[in-house]
Amino acid sequence: MNESNYCECVVPRKATLKDSVIKASLITLATLVTLIGFVIPLAFLVAAIGWYLIFTFWPRFQVVYEYVFVDGQIDFDRILGGSTRKQCKRVDLDTATIVAPARSHALDGYKHLQKKPLDYTSLDPERENLVYVIVNGEGNTAELIRFEPDETLIAHMKRKAPRKVQEY
Repeated sequence: MNESNYCECVVPRKATLKDSVIKASLITLATLVTLIGFVIPLAFLVAAIGWYLIFTFWPRFQVVYEYVFVDGQIDFDRILGGSTRKQCKRVDLDTATIVAPARSHALDGYKHLQKKPLDYTSLDPERENLVYVIVNGEGNTAELIRFEPDETLIAHMKRKAPRKVQEY
């Protein structure tokens, strides 16, 4: 019985309209301040600082979510710009109530929850049918976690908690 209890899945997030507007606004603002800097020397210093900040924070718009499954726990990590990793959430399947596709009727009993779901998906409308939801916790304190697992991750979760994991 030499089965691996480890699996990982990587999902790049699609750029949103908000991200595009922020990028365009930053570039436009820095360009305008640069042009003003040719007339007013102090503005040129502000423009140099602005361009430095743009190049420093630009990679933060490139978001990748990584799901790591180890011995019944799923870690949701956010990777910014390919270098900065932050653990967002850890879920133990033993404490989770259900794992099901987002459009499944098995989740109908949890639509009353007031909390906004934690979204670790690609935000790609074409992949919306691949989204799963974990209901973590009990009662009104439960939280909904949206994510896009692959078949291997679903199989590992199903092996660990066969009654809690629903499939399409």
